[in-house]
Amino acid sequence: MRISISMSIILIVCVLAAGCASKEMAPEPMKMSTAPAVSLLLTPAEALTSGDPVAFSVIGFDADGKRTSAIGAIEWAPTGLTGAFEDGTFTPDKSAGAHAGTVTAQSGDVKATARVRVIPPLPWTEDFEAIELEKIPTHWIGATGKFFVREKDGNKVLIKTPVQRGLNRSNVYLGPSTMKDYQIQVDLMGTKNKRRLPDMGLIANRYTLDMQGRHQRLQIRSWASDLRMAKTIDFPWETDVWYTMKMMVEVIEDKAVIRGKVWRTGESEPAEWTITAEDPLPNREGSPGIYGYSATDIYYDNLKVW
Repeated sequence: MRISISMSIILIVCVLAAGCASKEMAPEPMKMSTAPAVSLLLTPAEALTSGDPVAFSVIGFDADGKRTSAIGAIEWAPTGLTGAFEDGTFTPDKSAGAHAGTVTAQSGDVKATARVRVIPPLPWTEDFEAIELEKIPTHWIGATGKFFVREKDGNKVLIKTPVQRGLNRSNVYLGPSTMKDYQIQVDLMGTKNKRRLPDMGLIANRYTLDMQGRHQRLQIRSWASDLRMAKTIDFPWETDVWYTMKMMVEVIEDKAVIRGKVWRTGESEPAEWTITAEDPLPNREGSPGIYGYSATDIYYDNLKVW
C-alpha cells in the first residue's frame, strides 16, 4: 500500500512538472523607444532581382542602440539603377539589362545605403562595347580593381593586368550562386613577358576550366588546393592568339560531368569536347564566371552565357 501511494504521488508530481514545463510563457513585446533616431538600417542590405520589384524597409535606432519609432520623413535616392522608385520600392526597367547600383534612405543628417543587383534571366551576352573605359560591368562580383575595359585593335575588351600588390589569381562571378544547367563561352588571349605566362579560363557550378600557360595544359578542377577530382591534359597554346573557350556542367544523379572545349577563334567549333571530367561529389549549382592568373596581361571578349 505504501509503495502504491508513493508511486501515485510521484506520478502526480511528474504530471504537474511536465505540465508546468510545457506551458509556454508569451514573451513580453519589446518596447519601442521614442527617442530620436541617430542611425538607420535599410533592409534588405543586399538585394538581387531578375526584374521583380524590391521593397525596402527603414529601421531606426536611438543613441542607446534601441530600436525607435521616432524616424523623420525619409528621402529616397537611387544611384546607378535604371527603373522606377516609389514609396521605398524599386522596380527595375527590364529593358536595361544587367546592372547594379545603390539605394539611399535619408532622414535629416542620418542615412543608410543598400545595394541592388539586377540580373535578368538567360541568355546573356557581353562584348564590353557599352562599358565605360577603365570600368567593369557593375553587377559582377570580384572584378573591381582587378579587371578593366580597355581598347585593343579598335574594339573594347576586358583585360586583367598583373597586380601591384596581393595575388594575381582572381575569380569573377557574373550571376546568382544558385544557377545551374547553363553553358558559358568566351574569347580569351594570353600574353608573354620574358618567361612569365598567365593562366586563364572559365567557371561553372564552382568548377574551373583553366588554360595553364607555363605548364601548357588544360585542367578541370573544383578547388586549386585539393585536386581530388581534377582532370589535366596536355594542351599547347600560343600567346597573342585569340582562343574560344566553352564550358558546361551536367549533373546526372550522384555525379557531375564537366566538359570543356577550346579552339582558335575564327575557326570552326570542334564537334568533340576537348576535355571531360567527372565528380562523384558534385557541385549542383554555382554562378558562371571567369578566371585569371595574370602573371602577364589577359584579354577577354565576346562573353556568352545561355
